[in-house]
Amino acid sequence: MRLENNDIARQWVNIIAAPAMWVLSTLPQLTAWGRTPQEFSDANNSLLVPYGIAFSIWLPIFVGCIGYAILQGMKTNRTREIFRKTGWWTAAGFTCVCIWALFSGWGTPLLARWGTALIFIPTVLCLVKAMLILTRNKNALDKTERLWVWAPISLIAGWTSIAIFLNWTPIFSDSFGSSVQPIIPNLLMLCIALAWAVFVTRRSGANMVYAFPIIWGLAWLAFKALTQAPKTEIIAISALMGVIIIIGAIFSGRDNSQTVFRLIKYRSP
Repeated sequence: MRLENNDIARQWVNIIAAPAMWVLSTLPQLTAWGRTPQEFSDANNSLLVPYGIAFSIWLPIFVGCIGYAILQGMKTNRTREIFRKTGWWTAAGFTCVCIWALFSGWGTPLLARWGTALIFIPTVLCLVKAMLILTRNKNALDKTERLWVWAPISLIAGWTSIAIFLNWTPIFSDSFGSSVQPIIPNLLMLCIALAWAVFVTRRSGANMVYAFPIIWGLAWLAFKALTQAPKTEIIAISALMGVIIIIGAIFSGRDNSQTVFRLIKYRSP
């Protein structure tokens, strides 16, 4: 396949942006300069922030995305169709995560709140798009590539799909004013988050790697709601129900995808 002018640019943006996500997100932890992602989440007026250990999922995500960027940047993959289809989506998603880290770590409180919320919209859309392309074209990847391409993009797409609602919850809650109990907008936002997660999980043919970070975040949210003040049992129950709903979406989506596969195979000459 012929080399195109933007193939090299696509590779370099991924190679630079993937490790930059890690550097910018961990710099406040290493230097005490700026806010860490957990500190930023804890500062938000939200009942949907999970227990701190939940954020450790960023480590395998960062490592996996760097592995993906290395494969994306290999000369042998420069003109491969699967990398062309996903490369600019991941490059945009990674770059948006870098911008998110700048807003959350060093922005003023108002800029951090609105900047992180707004930048997460294209972040999630780009990463979910890349995940869906990879999931539907898994046959174009070998076993190593599925581990270092499909899996990390699925992980970061899943985690950002739930994290976006953490950023929007304080803004959503403030829009209700003081006349409404804080628990109500938080529950509404949790319902919206679950609806989005179920929709994408089913669209992905029950991609369990995509669904895992969402289940992980909901489980640690339930744990925090039950063990730390202010204890909110209804949030914990809703989060655990969300885990069950996502698992149900995985099994129902898998059944549907297998049915479609059988029909295609049956009709093939």
